[in-house]
Amino acid sequence: MGIRLNPTNQHLKNRLTDCLANTASIEVINPKNNRRSFLDCSQILVIEAMAHLSKVTTINHETFYTQGPLKQFEALKNTTLIRINNGTIINLALIISFNNGKYARLEVQTKTRAFIVSRHYAKQLKEKMSNDQRLKK
Repeated sequence: MGIRLNPTNQHLKNRLTDCLANTASIEVINPKNNRRSFLDCSQILVIEAMAHLSKVTTINHETFYTQGPLKQFEALKNTTLIRINNGTIINLALIISFNNGKYARLEVQTKTRAFIVSRHYAKQLKEKMSNDQRLKK
């Protein structure tokens, strides 16, 4: 069983198969027109907690909202999203550097912003970074 298409539309089958198989995405709400769409997790820079919504900022500096707490985004597998404190999830692939901040806190630097990592999540971040480095070797 499979998808049968006219040979001229074969490229559509390939695109659809790739989209369904490889990427994790989340449903977001565009605040300008209140439309819902799906956003690929690789396009996300940061997810920040708000009252009953979460604010999603993309690498293109676009802002979206999504329903639900940050805990539901921790369950996304095969993504580079990692929680760094109680209110923030960041894309691990977009981290440029680490700094020791004020009062011995760990700071994560991206191209545009710096984020403070809590002690609890710093340990998890270091473990994930070391696991990713082992996989690359």
